[in-house]
Amino acid sequence: NGSPPSPINHISCMMAASRFVLQQRRLLHPGIITFAATIAVIQSSSCASAYFLPSLTSHHRQRHRHCHHQLMSASSDATTGNEGNSFIDKLALILINSDNKQLVARSYGKPVFYTPGGKREAGETDEEALVRECKEEISVDLKSSTKVAARIEPYGVFQAQAFGKPEGTMVRMTCFRVLPREAELELEKLVQPSAEVEELQWINSTFDNKMLTVTGIMIVDDLKKRGLID
Repeated sequence: NGSPPSPINHISCMMAASRFVLQQRRLLHPGIITFAATIAVIQSSSCASAYFLPSLTSHHRQRHRHCHHQLMSASSDATTGNEGNSFIDKLALILINSDNKQLVARSYGKPVFYTPGGKREAGETDEEALVRECKEEISVDLKSSTKVAARIEPYGVFQAQAFGKPEGTMVRMTCFRVLPREAELELEKLVQPSAEVEELQWINSTFDNKMLTVTGIMIVDDLKKRGLID
């Protein structure tokens, strides 16, 4: 019927109770409709939000990336929501290996693993920022390291309390995958921790949640539900 999918994947946040109100907008562009989530935070219940971008045909990928970048870049990396909560915008790569495990990273001196990625720099598109961050963290170029031509596709947007930040500081993580599967499997053999990353691990749904960020837990749970990891 043209309406975007409902928020799913609710979990208990490791913070004082928060309630998320998901307000959906549609951005019209010639030949394509993309969806964005504007999320207001009200301190009252305990849940986190996940919003999934619709699948796109190859004909529309370039336009989608342009529209999505315009929409997600409308705010700075750390902005203030309607309820006075801070939002940190990040991009992340979901990489799945031949054993159906997801790649996560841990920075030096940090107790938990996170999904590789980071913040945009001024003037960058989502794709450019993700490629740069992956070079810096896992030592691969998503567009040129593989023999099979790779493309970067949107997966979903996850939002929850930011790890190590004051209560009410939320991280909004826009996630992507590398396709086709052959290119993704090539990257499996190429990833290495960079100088700023102490450890990389391949995990499945049995991994200790205490060792993951809240958004990391949400991503693992969704990958399991979709049958992408064990």
